[in-house]
Amino acid sequence: MNKANIITIIFMLTAACSWAQEVENTLPKNHQQWLDRQWAITDTLQFNLPNESKILFYFNNTEFSADSLKAILTPLIKRSTRFPEFETTAFRLASNFQKTSLTAVKNNIDRKYGRHIESIELGIPVGLDFTRGNFTPEVGFRAHLGLPGYSIGAAITNTVYFPQKIEGKIDVMSNWFINGEFSWNKGSNIVNNEQTIQIGYLLNSHPSELFKGTTLRVIYRHRISDHLYIQAGVVATDDLNTYYPVLGVRFW
Repeated sequence: MNKANIITIIFMLTAACSWAQEVENTLPKNHQQWLDRQWAITDTLQFNLPNESKILFYFNNTEFSADSLKAILTPLIKRSTRFPEFETTAFRLASNFQKTSLTAVKNNIDRKYGRHIESIELGIPVGLDFTRGNFTPEVGFRAHLGLPGYSIGAAITNTVYFPQKIEGKIDVMSNWFINGEFSWNKGSNIVNNEQTIQIGYLLNSHPSELFKGTTLRVIYRHRISDHLYIQAGVVATDDLNTYYPVLGVRFW
């Protein structure tokens, strides 16, 4: 083996060690070794930031091209202003594993290094539930604080119950709930309340077939279109001794 080959091998080994140390999204050992064998790093895309930091993306040129990656990643890098000064941060790109996929790496950078403006969302949810054999309209007011990947908030809602007519009279019972809510979007940093968990506590109680004494309600809500949600949950009433399911739809 001549001197040139030895120098080349030493250089490649040194570079491989450097990559392994720098890469932020390293895989478990067995997966990493398989990836390095089957889809070895052939190219590097480098971004130089104003704060003297560097962002490196290692990839195999049979999966990605430098030009396409640059076009995709440039807008993200421009708004990712929290990379530490004078440091180099590296990521491995490979489609074989979720952690190294382009989507996962982009989400990781956006969540960890991007600047996000928190938003406050206000809404007036309106809907109809099927509660223990009765249709119960609901209207309320909701406020959410949007953060990267999730939002938290509270809502006050009025579940209206129409008991059976007595002597031809229609009775209307308002049941006010105070609710805590948590919403999230799996795999996304932009929240549009794709999925929501709501836990409510009954503030006032008109003893009836539906609500009596201490009452809690737990709801899971899922968005099916821009302004339409379906939901399902359980009500615990009569001082938490009686349980029954509730199904419904919500708008906004």
